[in-house]
Amino acid sequence: MRGCVLLSFLLSTASLAGTTLYHIVSEQELATLTKDNVYTPLNFAKEGYIHFSKLSLIHYYANELYKGESAKKLFLLKVTFSDDDINLKWIGDNPDYYIGLDLSMVEQKTQFIKDQNNQWILPEQGL
Repeated sequence: MRGCVLLSFLLSTASLAGTTLYHIVSEQELATLTKDNVYTPLNFAKEGYIHFSKLSLIHYYANELYKGESAKKLFLLKVTFSDDDINLKWIGDNPDYYIGLDLSMVEQKTQFIKDQNNQWILPEQGL
C-alpha cells in the first residue's frame, strides 16, 4: 500500500514540474497582436503555431530576428507548460505552441537591452 501511495505522489508531482520555455516579442507586436489577453503573432495564420525556445538559444534568435532598429523594445516571455499540454509539440529540439498564448500563462516578462555593440542582451538578474 505504501508503495502505491509513493508512486501516486511521484506521478502527481512530476506533472507539476512542467517545461519552461521562452518567446521573444517586440512591444509593438505584443500590443497590436493581443486580443482578449491572448497573443497570436502575425505568422500564426500561416504557420499555425507560436515558436518557443530554450533559454540557451534566446540571444541568437533575438539578434537574428530583431537586427538593428526593427524593434524599439524587445521582451522575453517566460512560460512553464504542463507536461501534458496537448498544444505544445516538439519537432526535434523545437517547441511550438499550437494555439494563441493566453498572457495569464506568462510567469515573467523581461525587457532586453542593447549592449555597446548594439546587440540585444538580457539583464543579468531575474531569469
